Amino acid sequence: MMIQIIFTLLLIGPALANANSTPILDLLYNTDDLAFLSASAADKDHQTMPVLTDAQARSLAVDLNDSLSGDGGSDPIYLAKRLANVGMLQTYAGDLPEGDQSLRAALARLNQSQGLFDPQLTRLLSAIGINAFLREDYDTAEDHFRWSQNIQHRSHGLFATQQTANLNWLTRIYLNTNESQAADIAQRYVLRIAKQAFPAGSAELSEIKIGIASYLGQRAKTISPFAEDLDRLLRQTLYTDALELLDQAILDITATKGRYAVELIDALETKARIHSWRGRDSRPQEEALEKILAIVEQRPETTPAELTDAWLALADGYILTGNKKALPAYRAAWQVVNPAPAAKAVETPAAERQASADLEPASQLDPASTATEPVLLWPAAYQAIYFNRVIPDDDASQAAEYGVELRFTVSKQGRPKRITVLNRNVPSREVRWTRSMVLGSRYRPALRDGIAEEVEMTARQPFIPRPVAVAPAEPAAEPDPSQKAPVSENAAAEAEKTPPSP
Repeated sequence: MMIQIIFTLLLIGPALANANSTPILDLLYNTDDLAFLSASAADKDHQTMPVLTDAQARSLAVDLNDSLSGDGGSDPIYLAKRLANVGMLQTYAGDLPEGDQSLRAALARLNQSQGLFDPQLTRLLSAIGINAFLREDYDTAEDHFRWSQNIQHRSHGLFATQQTANLNWLTRIYLNTNESQAADIAQRYVLRIAKQAFPAGSAELSEIKIGIASYLGQRAKTISPFAEDLDRLLRQTLYTDALELLDQAILDITATKGRYAVELIDALETKARIHSWRGRDSRPQEEALEKILAIVEQRPETTPAELTDAWLALADGYILTGNKKALPAYRAAWQVVNPAPAAKAVETPAAERQASADLEPASQLDPASTATEPVLLWPAAYQAIYFNRVIPDDDASQAAEYGVELRFTVSKQGRPKRITVLNRNVPSREVRWTRSMVLGSRYRPALRDGIAEEVEMTARQPFIPRPVAVAPAEPAAEPDPSQKAPVSENAAAEAEKTPPSP
């Protein structure tokens, strides 16, 4: 159970700040009316609850809620747990206000019979936290996750493994509220817990180190290399710590599983990504990808598709580092599933075949052969960017779609060149920025039978007008009490007709 608790929410990769309601099912109290869910989980040989559809969860919540009205004589704590289950199922189904109401009613019932730090409260408090997080009420969510964690500290100790789920939810909250350093502290605490829970060199600890390293690398990526001195120092620290964790995990896995253990692939992939983001020496990134290829080649059960993917990943890495080995690697990826005829293999030595294949011009290939389009490798996508609009703010401009459309050629090395602006409706500064961004981007080149070709393509960089703050209206001037307000003739006449109040 300890391993399951730590792994449940820790290794969630790039989407750390986002979450859905699925984990709330793991918090359901073990009551008789939900025994069939526990049995289903046991049948599948795992400890998490089976996934329900929204309709199933909503229907089950209605049935459980209806059954509560006839159980007035039951144990009040048991009834509170059943009501908490109703709220969890409502939250899972997306009925967040109803779920919050049920969960808070269950908490009120439990508080009548139990103390504020009763261990039975932890599931319910975390469920309220999840509901609040999904409603973007981050203050409420943080309060209840902290409350649940505090109970776990009291019940199981400072390094209780049970608290890691709460720590991961707190990490999400801090990332969504721009409290990045608090998120870092929470994740480093998860690592401390894992070091207390698992023996040094264990597979479980190595997996957690890889997960924390991935988080630290992604956090470092969000800090600009041109930031202020302290932020750049933090960026460097995060990258260094991430790579040290990965090196530790790689050494431990190699010592226990061997040099070609498949468990090394995750650590090596993470290491290659972090070195790519860091942007220093490119050789460690290439070495990690080459090691992955060697591991895949050594596995007897490797499929051609897996080997092709490994070659493509290495070739893409070479494109990003500017290594000329990219083109032979793309050709090798194609040859995995398109091997040369046996007769030709006997007549020509392997080294000569490889050299001739690498130098074979695309023009000599069969025009009906397999061709692929360029694939953007960096950045991941041309994301929309805010800009300061300088055109009049009228209804027509509000509805316009802003952007720069470009035509360019992707070279055999995956570099854009001969960039031409086809269309634009943004200022010249944004156009120049777009040209520079596209010029610095990298593509997997167009491939025909694994051989790179130059192709022409178009791309569009979208822009979004930056919201313009509307100046508040000036308040009306206060009347000068020394000046008598003018009175119209009609108002004066009416005043004469109206009798004074007694």
